[in-house]
Amino acid sequence: MPSLLRPYAIAIAALIVATLVAGCGGHTATRQDVIARANAICFTAQQAARSVTSPGAGDTKALAAYFDKVAPIVAKEARQLAALPRPKPRQATLNHYVDAVGTSVADYRAAARAAAAGNDGGVTQALARLQSTGATRYARAYGLNQCIGSARGDQLSS
Repeated sequence: MPSLLRPYAIAIAALIVATLVAGCGGHTATRQDVIARANAICFTAQQAARSVTSPGAGDTKALAAYFDKVAPIVAKEARQLAALPRPKPRQATLNHYVDAVGTSVADYRAAARAAAAGNDGGVTQALARLQSTGATRYARAYGLNQCIGSARGDQLSS
């Protein structure tokens, strides 16, 4: 091959390789992909939260310890959910769900602080906020069946 054509041949070969690589690895996440990944994240978080022993009634120190253990589990779940791709179909619903789970982290931490201070009213308020985030409604609307009830404090029967 003449030396004048060699740079062009290399450039064309590089362009062909780049096109093939982009075509093969360019899978855009679908809503079904996101549902599968989110359900796996929620399942793992629920299993971890269920492994934390629920405190007995009236034991505020144990209640504070419970919330202190569950808050990082929910925080990890929220971070993982926030990192998911956001395909267009029902994107707003997914965004609302992720925001609601993120908000629940602060509510778990508030419940832990209130329990540690012996503030039953503060615990009740934090639990009420957990129940009213809308996370379950958004999870159901998006099709996140494994996420229904996740991050809501449902594993704590009080």
